[in-house]
Amino acid sequence: MKQSPKVSEREIDEFREQFGKRYILKKRVNALLCFFIALCGTTAVLYSRFVFHNSLFDRLRYMTFWGTIFTSAVSFIFGIVCIMEAARETEVTYRPVYFLRLSSATTESVIFAVVMFGLSPLVPDVPDLSSYPGFMMHLVVPVTTVMSFLLNDPPIGKPKPADPLKGTLIIAVYAAVMTLLFGTGTLSSEKAPYSFLDFDNTSMLFKLVCLAAIFAVGYAVSWLLMRLNMKLSWVWFYDKNRSKKKG
Repeated sequence: MKQSPKVSEREIDEFREQFGKRYILKKRVNALLCFFIALCGTTAVLYSRFVFHNSLFDRLRYMTFWGTIFTSAVSFIFGIVCIMEAARETEVTYRPVYFLRLSSATTESVIFAVVMFGLSPLVPDVPDLSSYPGFMMHLVVPVTTVMSFLLNDPPIGKPKPADPLKGTLIIAVYAAVMTLLFGTGTLSSEKAPYSFLDFDNTSMLFKLVCLAAIFAVGYAVSWLLMRLNMKLSWVWFYDKNRSKKKG
């Protein structure tokens, strides 16, 4: 039986050193990406408020604003975490941190999906991609947030049936609050940001189908993101793993 060649201590030390350098680079790159996301999201909100002179309270009718503010805050905090991880060469694997990031990535994925669906002639809602806030909130922030989560966050294992639900936190809170406000008439239908929240001019069946579809898509996206994260979070070290196996 052919035996595998022995690996010297020097080769092991070199591998650990190279692996460590790649880890630090990964964390620094993701810190920059997180700060970029926070900058894009924050400036988009401020642009809407002070350049377009929109009321922030009024803009919070849109899930996009909820998601952008939440994602910006989480990304800024996680950017600091990444810097600390790089400095200490350690990994933050707390489940609450993971699910905050998962919720952020899921929300941004749903926002992006709704925008893409809105570009089709099937729905009356027309997404904004031409203005600075619209471009940042509907395209740049969602795409970079998902990339950051998939390629950086340490996986927590195979998803359990209830785990993806934790990724729909912001979606669930938004849907509950907006349905209550529009359903009780606290906000008039004229202010409905999406057609399924227009309680005066759409059927109950249409509203229920839309809400069910959003939750179903949110759950599916959350589950998919968790699975992809398990596969893609080690892309940074792919060549190092191959080198180790060959050794």
